[in-house]
Amino acid sequence: MTAAAPEPASIELRDERAMVSVENLTVRYGETVAVRTVSLSLERGEFVGLVGESGAGKSTLGLALVGLGGKASGSVRIGGTELVGADDGTVRRIRRRRVGLAFQNADDALHPAYTLGEQIAESVDGRRRRWRRRHESRVNRLLEDVGLEPAFADRYPHECSGGQNQRALLAIALAGDPDVLVLDEPTSSLDAVTQAHVLETLERVMAERDLAVLLITHDLDVVEHCCDRTVVMREGELVDRGVTDRLFSNPAHPYTSTLVDARRSTSRAVDGGTSSAPGTGDAIVAELETATKRYRDGSFVSALLGRETTTDTLVDASVSVREDECVALVGRSGAGKTTAARLIAGLETPSAGTVRIRGEIAGPVAERRPAQRASVGYVFQSPRSSLDPRRTVAESVAEPLVGAGWSRSRRDQRVRELLEHVGLEGYGDRYPRELSGGEAQRVAVARALALEPDLLVLDEATSALDTVTTHRLCSLFERLGRRNSRSMLVVTHDFDIARRLADRTLVLADGRVVDEGPTSELLSEPTHAETRTLIDATLGGSSADSRTNTTADTRTHTTHATDESD
Repeated sequence: MTAAAPEPASIELRDERAMVSVENLTVRYGETVAVRTVSLSLERGEFVGLVGESGAGKSTLGLALVGLGGKASGSVRIGGTELVGADDGTVRRIRRRRVGLAFQNADDALHPAYTLGEQIAESVDGRRRRWRRRHESRVNRLLEDVGLEPAFADRYPHECSGGQNQRALLAIALAGDPDVLVLDEPTSSLDAVTQAHVLETLERVMAERDLAVLLITHDLDVVEHCCDRTVVMREGELVDRGVTDRLFSNPAHPYTSTLVDARRSTSRAVDGGTSSAPGTGDAIVAELETATKRYRDGSFVSALLGRETTTDTLVDASVSVREDECVALVGRSGAGKTTAARLIAGLETPSAGTVRIRGEIAGPVAERRPAQRASVGYVFQSPRSSLDPRRTVAESVAEPLVGAGWSRSRRDQRVRELLEHVGLEGYGDRYPRELSGGEAQRVAVARALALEPDLLVLDEATSALDTVTTHRLCSLFERLGRRNSRSMLVVTHDFDIARRLADRTLVLADGRVVDEGPTSELLSEPTHAETRTLIDATLGGSSADSRTNTTADTRTHTTHATDESD
């Protein structure tokens, strides 16, 4: 972290109990103030939530706790050591020994060339080579702590689902036995069952190690479930704070009320909400017929020695989307949801089975006819990974039009229409780094709509976004469906999203479609055990109150005099 004014390398804390102390912290990126005069503290054994919209400064504050980010002034102390103005050696020592950090986007944070086991072992002692001899048992234990089998140590990030990679990041954060955990959206890409398991793991690890935990999230249900105190940020400033239960039940600041109201409007209780009806169109826009997708496990050496194994991420799965219909694919992390969507879009090739677009067999995207390629628009989970940082918003949106051979004047007109369509007028000259998460995802939606596709695929398109932004994007998707009679395939682990958007929902487990039906019927009267398990595990669902009360009874919430005034 670059400091505006150097501070002494080590200063004793005024509050002996505080593991983290932030005083009047301001962080700038050039002329932009990302965090403005923020003060807060975390004590050992305390779980503090940090919430706010995309671009509020939450992640910047989290980075400041490990000496990363922009130009900083003020004070950040970890266990008595000042980070603002500290030398690189001090910052590295704190980062390795005292603070564990799990980033939001596992695809960016994990190195694609190394296995999960190598990367976890590197966090233990800084070395990857011969990790089995030194740290195999510890790596396996860390994987099990976050709900992954030891066999995942041999997998590369591209062989895992987004949720599995997110859990691997959590294992990396815990590998150095830190005193402080900074978790940036650690559950945003996880299904309800895995989310509950990870939160249970976090609470157990925090209690066993007496950790101070800062949980950065947009999910108010997660915060309400596990956080003692909650801090609310808006436009770089801390605007509200307090004991979590009281803060959400009786918010003092209007912005906190906005967040709570947005959650209520987006969330549809399983036993309520409006009924969904299947699309009325007869024609099938896209179809997956008894498709199987198989991946090889193990290294090149394993293959030579005949020890190679295979994993089926999708097994005899059939998915169809009709005209003017929205279909949701719901399931746990690794259930095969994204694999099915990628097969339909031609981003991957099935090991067995058939993909059809408008009744015609469709191969990989590179082999599809122009009309078939234009028929499917894809919005990825992480907009920052899918947008080229060197291209402006207008250039990114125009990319499919360039490939289709549109003239410059025609492209420019279409880009203006698309940006207006998604509420980003005047954003054409901006770069991805200048956008919030919600704005970047709107750019991705505009690009996916460029060639007027018959089917829009939304792959966890809202999972990394705050409650307010999710509500706005869902409203946009609803408007797109109504205005253009466009079919949509929604990949999600969030039943609230499925309830709001989907006419029909398919539930996947272990690569197979295990349940299917009109969304309202499926959620109100689930027939398959997997569907019931997912609904019961949903933190915002019907059983959330009983689970929260149980947690409150079994876990001691430590409240201090600083809860309201810290």
